[in-house]
Amino acid sequence: MRFPRVKVDGQGFYHCISRFVHGLFIFRTSADRCSEAELFLSLMRRWSAFCGIRILDYGLMANHFHLLCKVPEPRFLSQSEVLERIEAGYGLQHVEAVREELARYVDQPDGIEQSNRLLDRYRRRMHDISILLKELKGGFAQGYNRRHKRYGALWSERFKSTLLEGGQAVAAVAAYIDLNPVRAGLCSDPKEYRYCGYAEAVAKGTAAAFEGIRIILGLPESTSCEEISREYRQYLFIKGATATENRPPAIELDEAQKVVEQEKGELSLVEQLHCKIRYFSDGVILGSHAFVESHSQRIRQKLGYKRKSGPVAALKIIGQTTLWVFRKLRARSFG
Repeated sequence: MRFPRVKVDGQGFYHCISRFVHGLFIFRTSADRCSEAELFLSLMRRWSAFCGIRILDYGLMANHFHLLCKVPEPRFLSQSEVLERIEAGYGLQHVEAVREELARYVDQPDGIEQSNRLLDRYRRRMHDISILLKELKGGFAQGYNRRHKRYGALWSERFKSTLLEGGQAVAAVAAYIDLNPVRAGLCSDPKEYRYCGYAEAVAKGTAAAFEGIRIILGLPESTSCEEISREYRQYLFIKGATATENRPPAIELDEAQKVVEQEKGELSLVEQLHCKIRYFSDGVILGSHAFVESHSQRIRQKLGYKRKSGPVAALKIIGQTTLWVFRKLRARSFG
């Protein structure tokens, strides 16, 4: 008999791990961009939005993944909030069908009860780490098998989860996740590994990535992104230079001392720009707004490109927009 999963009724932090069957190497993380990893992240954000679960950190390795999640205190969601989440998880067509069904109940004597029964089916699936992982793993497996004309199980087992106490335990697990590619010899600095939460914060500068790190470190909401980045980088290198009972240090002590004592966790402008350009390597055109716009017009005319809007993604250095890319880095649609 397998050990029952440990979950709390209210707010909780969880470290979740799952591996591919037969040790398959599916996430080609040594390349600049991996379509399978991009699909996984797209599904991860989609279902975390539906469930209302925050992904504080993540790490995709070749044959498995790590997620560090914060499940909030459950609360009653209004009809508009439920519909918004349904659209995030199931898509526009599905939510429109739900709206039409709700509209049919309006003039019925028991319309309120019928509406609540319909919405409660979705409410019960929210704020649940098991639902998030079920939808994420199931959706990825279906897409992968369809594209590769493959049948059967893709995941070797049910996901493993560890309930974490907030504070030091959460921070230690986050460091473990972001230092994984360093220990595996895939990079010498976690900021260089595309598919982890820390690299996303450094390269893309997304609000979600920085908010995850802020919660991990337990910093006040007023903390700036620059301060969050410095604090976490120092923490990562201190943890990386520390040996444990089971593993040697991931980072040389001299390098950790340099980052912590000399650089104070600060990344130079050159390092920041290098990370961002590598992350946006599929942007097609990189330069000023005018430069990207002029060349994008030529692309539209030559290839019949249908997009009406101009450059959509900006690389920001210390809060200033300095470079633009023609194509925003995002997961493409599959299947």
